[in-house]
Amino acid sequence: MAGSTYNPIDVNDDTILRVSKSSFVTYAKCPRQFWWQKVALPDLRTPSSPEAIRGTNIHQVMEDGLNEINALNNPTSDTLRDGCFDVQAQEQGVGGDDGVTAMQELLCAIASDWGELEIVELENKHEVRTDIWYTEDDGDGNLLHHAYTVMLVGMIDGVFRHPDGHLVVVELKTGSCNDGKMSRTRRELCYYRKLLGLMAYEEPTHFLTIYPDADNLDFLMKMQNKKNVDIWMGLEKGMAVYEKAGTRSINSMEKALSKSVHGMMTQEFPMKWNEFFCSQWCNFHLSCNEELIGGESDVL
Repeated sequence: MAGSTYNPIDVNDDTILRVSKSSFVTYAKCPRQFWWQKVALPDLRTPSSPEAIRGTNIHQVMEDGLNEINALNNPTSDTLRDGCFDVQAQEQGVGGDDGVTAMQELLCAIASDWGELEIVELENKHEVRTDIWYTEDDGDGNLLHHAYTVMLVGMIDGVFRHPDGHLVVVELKTGSCNDGKMSRTRRELCYYRKLLGLMAYEEPTHFLTIYPDADNLDFLMKMQNKKNVDIWMGLEKGMAVYEKAGTRSINSMEKALSKSVHGMMTQEFPMKWNEFFCSQWCNFHLSCNEELIGGESDVL
């Protein structure tokens, strides 16, 4: 099999563009940020924030705790309640964290309603080679069709089997919860659904997202009133959302993935400037701001 690469500039007959979930999400959010991270400065490693480290540790607690329980039998509400999450949390440096408590409460509630948690996999990395198609108008009313062979890559938090028999993609998201975050998470879940469907798996039909830090009461009350969505709430905070993979979300992800792959392959990296969000969330905003005001920039 041919090699793979994150750098679209190096793509040639012997290499395949490697598109991870994070690469896809970053390019779809801002192609210029993708360029900085994956092309211009691929070896730059910025320090992880305390919030990111905490999120990684809580992910590890869930994985290790579920694996330990699942080694004996499918986790139930009783075994989850009496499980080893406290020990795992101490080992990961998040002992006493209320996010761990909420995560455990939510898993117990789900298992109580489902009877048990049938775990298909946890924290598995998947790679699959596939063709991505992109269609564009040439400006004269003619449609141009492009086919790109890529390697899709993703590390999936978990896959459960629902009591009704269908597969459920599971995602744990720490930090605050709002409509925007849920929309972005849904896109990631649709990407994982596609990845699994391209492999030997049956295609998942539902998503389960666990938000252990959700504490906005107005938002939580709004979610409880949604139709065709199952909601579980933690005692003090936290929310889990179980929903069907919607056609609109799937189509939106497919369109964004197609456009992102095309942009990576044709080396198109425009910025999506936002005065507030860029300064808050992007390490490269000063370079983009300098370019916007007409200063010197090392971009492209």
